[in-house]
Amino acid sequence: MTLARAYARAAGYFRDDLGKVIFSTILIGVTTLASLAQPFPLAILVDSVLQKKARVPWTHRLFLHFAPSGTIGQIVLLAAITLLLRLMQELIGLWQGYYKIIIGFNGLLRVRSDLYRKLQELSLGYHRSHAQGDAIYRVTYDTYGVLNAFNILQTIFVNAIILVCMCAIMLAMNWKLGLIAMGVMPVLFVTIKYYGKVLTTTALRAAQLDTDMTSIVQRSVSAISLVQAFGREKDEYDRFNHSVSISNRAWVKMHLQSLVYWLAIGSAFGLGVALIVGAGGYQAWKHPSTFTVGELWVFVQYTLVNLYDPLYKLSGSGAEMRKYLAGMLRVFEVLDTPVEIKDLPDAKLIEVRPRTLTLSDVSFAYANGAPVLRDVSVTIEPGQMVAFVGPSGVGKSSLLSLLPRFYDPTSGQIRLDEDDIRHVRLRDLRKHVALVLQDAALLPTSIRENIAYGRPDIGERELREAAELSGAAEFIDAMPDKYESVLTEGAQNLSGGQRQRLAIARALATEAPILVLDEPTSALDPQNEQMITETLRGLKRKRTMILVSHRLSTVSDCDWIYVMEGGRIVEQGTHDALVAQGGAYFRMARHQFKLADQPAEPVASKA
Repeated sequence: MTLARAYARAAGYFRDDLGKVIFSTILIGVTTLASLAQPFPLAILVDSVLQKKARVPWTHRLFLHFAPSGTIGQIVLLAAITLLLRLMQELIGLWQGYYKIIIGFNGLLRVRSDLYRKLQELSLGYHRSHAQGDAIYRVTYDTYGVLNAFNILQTIFVNAIILVCMCAIMLAMNWKLGLIAMGVMPVLFVTIKYYGKVLTTTALRAAQLDTDMTSIVQRSVSAISLVQAFGREKDEYDRFNHSVSISNRAWVKMHLQSLVYWLAIGSAFGLGVALIVGAGGYQAWKHPSTFTVGELWVFVQYTLVNLYDPLYKLSGSGAEMRKYLAGMLRVFEVLDTPVEIKDLPDAKLIEVRPRTLTLSDVSFAYANGAPVLRDVSVTIEPGQMVAFVGPSGVGKSSLLSLLPRFYDPTSGQIRLDEDDIRHVRLRDLRKHVALVLQDAALLPTSIRENIAYGRPDIGERELREAAELSGAAEFIDAMPDKYESVLTEGAQNLSGGQRQRLAIARALATEAPILVLDEPTSALDPQNEQMITETLRGLKRKRTMILVSHRLSTVSDCDWIYVMEGGRIVEQGTHDALVAQGGAYFRMARHQFKLADQPAEPVASKA
């Protein structure tokens, strides 16, 4: 994306504040006029009051039109005018600054909201392939590039107008000195063009290194128990220190390049002022009747303040534009990332009710990798409790991720009744499926808010019923603040079993007809495993339940069990029938249930 296109896109975030932008620009114009007028009282004092020059310019006559006839009165009036012009410039500048802040942060709000919304829309595949710290850095810091874009664009617009006006005024006052003053412009153009590319490259590099540092901090803090348990504090500190050192070097390099850039700019301005002082001083000495000392003073002030100051700001804008371009490009990169999982234009709206779930020849692979699921075909009737079992890496959890469309199948079809879920509105689909993951995410807020997260408008009776059905009500009622008890980060003030039952309560509170549980007991001790198993047994027939588990004791009561190997379903049937078959399921059960080496007489399984 080019510099012009990036800034044009950033300007779009301030379209809603166009009225404020125009008013702010008008205020800048008024302060500029006040600034243009400030050198004149001193020039009038020198030429028309103290020296009584015969030639009185029209500007002098304008200022002295209402002045007293006496010299003291004129001096007092010119001093008062000087003060009033300065106060006017400062007060209106304060007003303009207020609008500038409001407009800038309104734009920042919009771009952050857009970016956050886009991050929520992007698929699970995107988030699993990008560090959390990267997203945090883009939302928190890179978005400031858009806010600064407004400041820079307004600076460029206003100073460009001032520059054109000043060139015309100075050429009208003294065309020779005017040309000398403008002679620095080619030098500025070459400097900006060269250093602009250098500063953009360095700024992008520095921003990426800061992102890496944020990711390191996020990872280390989120895994602090692991770090401390294995005594890796020094290693993590060294990793962080190394990242900070590299980031610091990149930023130092960028600032050093900026210093050299400003050295070149400042030298060009210094040369211009020196030439004006020399040539103007010569004219005032040689031709005092046509070019007075007061006019030389006004010209020098115009050059330093009203010509070179806009040029200085415009020159700085070139470097700043390149620096903030890096952040904007990183924001626009996310905003332009295609949303893989989204509603089709003709997506169907369906009401939430029990439905038959069918998988027909479903295959799936992550990001063009090897297939993790191959030709899986399953039919699950409403109210059934089914399970997928098998060793790690056979695609069980991947299969569950397809049900709420975290991913789409590579081939095949998943249907609710007769509707392909890709043709169903995503919001409606996910209202049908409630997930309970192995490492259930609980928020650092009250137990009530955690249970009601999927259904914020749930009534008190229904909320408590969900807690009762999940087996969580007993330990919640034993807590001092009961449902208002606040969880710590990661719900570390609950046991593993309590966290799992709370996650089940949250899923039940949604009233989704399909409950999906991924390894609900794998991290639990036998006592808590037994509690969760009894909870699931109590929910049988009340919801369609789909379980993934390594522990066969959790799934032995299921209506139907699917055994997976190599991404395929290799066996299916009830617990007793699968044990009797003496195949893959029997080999798993033999170790977990301490069965005899030979299965019992085979029992015919459901085709």
